[in-house]
Amino acid sequence: MPVPISQLIRFATVGVLAGFIHYCLVMLLFKQQHIPLQYANFFAFLTAFWVSYFGHRILTFKAQQIPHRQTLPRFILVAGIGFLFNESFLLLASLYWHNALSMQVIMAILLTSIVTFLLNRRFAFHHQGIPHMQQWLRSSRFLIVFLPIWLFASSCIRYLSVPDEGRYGDISRHMVESGDWLIPRINGLPFMHKPPLLHWLSSVFMEIAGVHIWTLRLVPVLAGTVMLVSLFLFVRKHISEHIAQLTIIILATNLLFFGSSEYINHDLLVAAWMTVSILCFVDFSISARRSILLLGYFAGAAAFLSKGLIGILIPGMVLLPWLLYTGQWKKIPSLLHPAGILLFLALTLPWLYMVQLRYPQFLHYFFIDQQFSRFNSTQFNNKQPWFYYLLILAASFLPWLLVSGFKFSKATLKEQLSSSLSVLGLWWLLSVTLFFSIPPSKLAGYILPAVPPLAVCMAVMISCVLMQPDKNRLQVYGIAVFLLILGTGIALTPQLAGSKQAFYLQQSSQIYAVAAVLICLPLILLWRYQHKKLEYFSYVFICLIVLCTSVSYATRLLDTKNNATQIDFSQYIQPSSQIIFYHYYFYDVPFLLDLKKPVYIVDNWENVHSDGSSLELKDGLLFEPQLKQYLWNEQQLQTALASKQPFILLSRPNNFSTTDKHVKILHYRNYDVFLFNSPS
Repeated sequence: MPVPISQLIRFATVGVLAGFIHYCLVMLLFKQQHIPLQYANFFAFLTAFWVSYFGHRILTFKAQQIPHRQTLPRFILVAGIGFLFNESFLLLASLYWHNALSMQVIMAILLTSIVTFLLNRRFAFHHQGIPHMQQWLRSSRFLIVFLPIWLFASSCIRYLSVPDEGRYGDISRHMVESGDWLIPRINGLPFMHKPPLLHWLSSVFMEIAGVHIWTLRLVPVLAGTVMLVSLFLFVRKHISEHIAQLTIIILATNLLFFGSSEYINHDLLVAAWMTVSILCFVDFSISARRSILLLGYFAGAAAFLSKGLIGILIPGMVLLPWLLYTGQWKKIPSLLHPAGILLFLALTLPWLYMVQLRYPQFLHYFFIDQQFSRFNSTQFNNKQPWFYYLLILAASFLPWLLVSGFKFSKATLKEQLSSSLSVLGLWWLLSVTLFFSIPPSKLAGYILPAVPPLAVCMAVMISCVLMQPDKNRLQVYGIAVFLLILGTGIALTPQLAGSKQAFYLQQSSQIYAVAAVLICLPLILLWRYQHKKLEYFSYVFICLIVLCTSVSYATRLLDTKNNATQIDFSQYIQPSSQIIFYHYYFYDVPFLLDLKKPVYIVDNWENVHSDGSSLELKDGLLFEPQLKQYLWNEQQLQTALASKQPFILLSRPNNFSTTDKHVKILHYRNYDVFLFNSPS
């Protein structure tokens, strides 16, 4: 139905009035009262809210006949969505759009107005709400487009997390700026722990769009999209489109998958390619299509270039026993197609060969030290009990377990899945979980390859829940209570943070805003569902989208380890300044400062043997020992400081001191900055 021009004019009039009030308050609070932009924008938004509500109710949509108990909760929901959109746009604009502040605020208000108009017209002041919400969720095209866009938008919210994102982001930045795409480097030193595909992809995006955090996050979002699309296509072909749709919704809102899709490291990248490889080989065993087999080998090569031998070991461990158990062992020779093997070797061997030519010890270090020895060594960090991954999987699927009511039916799985696919899913899940549970060193992202088969099984069970006309109390209230508890915990954080309380209190209004969304929105959606104004699955879907997005916002607000807001000392950096890291490598600082030359790191290098940042740097000397000039001991530090050259030294708080009264000292949350011989 076309939008009446008169309604647009009325909407624009109310919007301009609310927007003018919003704009004036932001400028007044920010410019005159010196209140931080985010806080000023929040208070202005609250004021403009009531102007907007009554203006649209009375003038724009003429909905006086609809009771406030119906329009106000809907309008609050729309306002909440508008607020998140507004804040996200302002955040991105402040980071990447170097324009006048007033223009950023005006554009944020304009775009938010467009979004809220559409939602208000079709939802808040419409007597039938959103009649087509369920139809949207049944549209494969909508899901395939919406979910990756949502994942990318959420990935732009957070700062860089340390150590992983700071480390891998700066390796990729160095690759772009140096033009050396063969050797990954951290602080100029070779970093040969893992293959370079993550950095190649990141560097390509940075070559196109510039060095930004969001360009780095395109890679995990791309990896997540690859996993989503491949799983959807396979499930739609071999099970049903309905189960395929449920599968990608469950996968996208799985807390482990969602977090990994906006986290810059190798885990989701290798898991996505392993998933594609397994699905292609399984499909080939059914369809015998050569093109799908070659795609499987391509994915296997990409998995190897993402994280090494594990990228081909896991698919082999899943596929071979499955083929033998299901009596398909005669198909094994056809899977080992010469063209596929040649494709795999053509994609993987050139990098290995060229690096080995440069560093004769590379293959031993890469395969033996970093692949085989790392698997069973007790010398690495992150030691966890054997049941660690069982807890991770249960926690990441907890919202969907609540929806399922913890009811699992073997008969339902048999009805929806063939016996061959049932065995594949079970063995895929068990083998990956058991394999990664063996080594003592465990990280949550390692178990990502086990998530796809579990998502398919969960989709089959959820489909049965959706077909049942009645839901039990756990299914109805469980997810709302879960969000309520999480929101309450976030709201209490500023009061219970202990030594970090001052940091959280500085941004308490934003923390309370996120908590309010998590507490109020599920209650509104629950009320609408109970009054049959919202389908059950729509209620669940919106709750989980809000949950995941709020987790990104909460992480941005509660993460005290990142240094994104602690780099104003950059004003003291001169072309001749040398930067020193004292007994700790601050992973994200070189990226945030866009440093063009390596920093000097001070440590007791003779005693560095345990897993950590110092060992990562020291290992680089195995390949280029001449770069030892950047790894100082205490004596070299004192000699350098006595030279009266300008140095900027970063140390952990209270970890370094000097008696030189001419040294300017700046104190930050995560480090102290000492300015030696700095020009005035």
